[in-house]
This record gives sequence, structure tokens and C-alpha cells, in this order.
Amino acid sequence: MKQNTNQIRKLLDNNNMTDNELNILATKVLDILIEKAQQPQWHQYNSPMTIGELISGQLPFKETEEEHLIGELARLTTLLHMYETNEEYMKAAIIKRKLDIIQNKLDNHD
Repeated sequence: MKQNTNQIRKLLDNNNMTDNELNILATKVLDILIEKAQQPQWHQYNSPMTIGELISGQLPFKETEEEHLIGELARLTTLLHMYETNEEYMKAAIIKRKLDIIQNKLDNHD
């Protein structure tokens, strides 16, 4: 069910695409993405690291203290929301205190 480029362009010009037309477009985009992903070493065009290194959490640069604190702030905020949702208020209070400490560090960061 492949469509050529002109047929896809014609579909894009239509502001009221049907579900079938949208599926055709999505299939075309997916085909292109799969083709690119199957090329040898496709990830190295975008990163000097291997996929394994990225998955293990390594970064191709050294993050600053501020970046680390912001990341920790995001992680703890997620935990706080989860604990509050689950009515685990003791855990939420501990996380809230940690959030306050990190926010204070960020506020006083040079």
C-alpha cells in the first residue's frame, strides 16, 4: 500500500484527511524511519557514542553541577507527585525536604 511522493503531497494539501489517508501518510513516514534505522551505524551520524554507552547512562559531555541539580529536581518532583497520589505522605515529606535543599542550592548557585 505504498504511495508515491506526489500522492502524499496531494493528501497533505487536503485539510480534512480521512483515517485511511492519515494511515497512508503514517505508513510512509514509518517506512522512511525504519529504512534509516536499518542503515549500518545510523546512530553515529548523530552521536559520537554507541547505543550501549547511551543506554548505560554515559554522556558525551560533562554535565555541570547546575544541570545535575536540575535533573535531580525533576526526578524528585516526579517521586513527590507519585507519593502524594498514592497517599504515601511520609515518603512525600522526605522528598519535599530534599527538593527544598536542592532548590536552595540552585538559588545560591553562582
